[in-house]
Amino acid sequence: MKFLLLLLIVGFITIPLFALKSRISPPPKCELIKILIFSGKNNHDWQKTTPLLTRIFKDSKLFCVAVTEKPDTLSYASLKKFHIVVSNWNTWPDNKIRMSPQWESDFLKYVNEGGGVLSFHAGASSFYDWESYHSTGIGRWGKETHHGPATVGKVYGFDQHHPITKGIGDFYIMDEIWEKSDIYPGAVAIGSLSAKDKNDDHQIDVQAVFVNQTGKGRNFFTTLGHDERALLNSGLQTLLLRAAQWCAGKEVTFRVPSALKVSDSGIKDHLNWMKTDTSLALKNNSEVVWQYNYNNRYGKPYFHPLTIKHSDLTCVSPPDHPWHLGLWFSWKFINGVNYWEYIRNFSSIETGFKSEGITEISSQKIIRNPDFSSDIHLKLNYHPTNGKAVLEEERALYISPPFPDGSYYIDEEHHFSALSDSVLLDRTPISGEPGGQSWGGYAGISVRINQDFTSPFVISPVDSVNLRKGSWLYMGFNTLKGEKAGISILPHPRFTTGSSSWYLISDPKIPFYYFSPAILFNSKIMLKVGETLKLKYRIWMLPGVASREDLQVKYSQYLKE
Repeated sequence: MKFLLLLLIVGFITIPLFALKSRISPPPKCELIKILIFSGKNNHDWQKTTPLLTRIFKDSKLFCVAVTEKPDTLSYASLKKFHIVVSNWNTWPDNKIRMSPQWESDFLKYVNEGGGVLSFHAGASSFYDWESYHSTGIGRWGKETHHGPATVGKVYGFDQHHPITKGIGDFYIMDEIWEKSDIYPGAVAIGSLSAKDKNDDHQIDVQAVFVNQTGKGRNFFTTLGHDERALLNSGLQTLLLRAAQWCAGKEVTFRVPSALKVSDSGIKDHLNWMKTDTSLALKNNSEVVWQYNYNNRYGKPYFHPLTIKHSDLTCVSPPDHPWHLGLWFSWKFINGVNYWEYIRNFSSIETGFKSEGITEISSQKIIRNPDFSSDIHLKLNYHPTNGKAVLEEERALYISPPFPDGSYYIDEEHHFSALSDSVLLDRTPISGEPGGQSWGGYAGISVRINQDFTSPFVISPVDSVNLRKGSWLYMGFNTLKGEKAGISILPHPRFTTGSSSWYLISDPKIPFYYFSPAILFNSKIMLKVGETLKLKYRIWMLPGVASREDLQVKYSQYLKE
């Protein structure tokens, strides 16, 4: 079996930016917190970070967001329409630049009367001769400030009495680590950062999260957030969302995710079910262990989250590939129709996601067992938009109860039957074929790993790039909390095809972690009417450090069953 390590260049979804003039109106009929993002100039890549920042705030459902690329045109009247200004804009290295006297007076009036200011990383590195601006921005690049290459750092020491950081525990982030930042005197540190400099291996330990008060206005700053990679970290996102509420003078209500909470070892396990019209979840107290989602806006059934010891192993609809859905099954092309990607012009968080080919659930049966295992049975039809079904599937899932160490597994069986004279299951051509691509070949069961994770590694049955067909593969990581965890997929060799090869992407820079026993990699499959295809897999969610020996034992046991 081929072993593929693919590094893809991916682009973020384009979110429109509104270049606002001096007369700005917030989004119409907005009763949420109104945010205005300063953008359009930064010595960092604002063209990528501003759209992502916009998405982070909008997806929380707590904020209405507008963006200006011309902050110099603002007046007090236009600023006053917003609860908070978020700065992803600076003038560095033109440190002597000043705004007009009227602009500076209007900005200070806005802040002194209660307008909030949130700045991150280089967002406050402006107007070095204007000390009042330093008060609102708190932190900036100073004469002695420096950093090494981006590295993994531990964010820790959160003030458990401040509304922003109350309840947040230590977490890890891949970011550019600033040392000797120019912090406004009197600002209060509510979080710190430690890391090892990659250049000389010396230990860095600095304050990194700050708050201040300017008149009635609340100010927040963090040195974190160098690029999209850092802004995708859920720890940093949680800080920014809670800080935005606080800066706006509102109660901080954004929930601290389970993976970020200060641990409480005194809480005993208590499993319980949560069922809705579109999902089934097993919970441990209030936290989800696993959740299966169906008949929702993403168009296909999928597992997310799959958690291990409070850490989400999966992610859903990341900016680079919004059709990646935790742990899910999808064909690429059926009779030339795309069932994998979404049609961009008809797909959004607000309206739902649509593909050219529709994966439609015709019936479902959900069984919750007394031992907290579950059986799920689905019937699905595959058809073009407004067309007749060409393929049907019977899908049987079994989710084991959690074991004492927190591990659990999912058994999946997929039974496909052709409904038309010929059903061609196909994929993007691979290298060496006409029109072939280095990233071609994918289709079938897949898993997209949490973008918070760092230090990816792979374990396979042999130390070779040529893995055996039908054998297992494991991807492991350091989680947001710095602990080891991973997922292993075990394809059953009796229920697969000779076309399968492992498809693996492991790129920490984006970050992009994905793997699949790609059922069509080596060749397409043709089914005639009445012909069937059966696939079978076991997927293990595993805490701690996995070993090849332990994984091989699990695989052998699976085959015996």
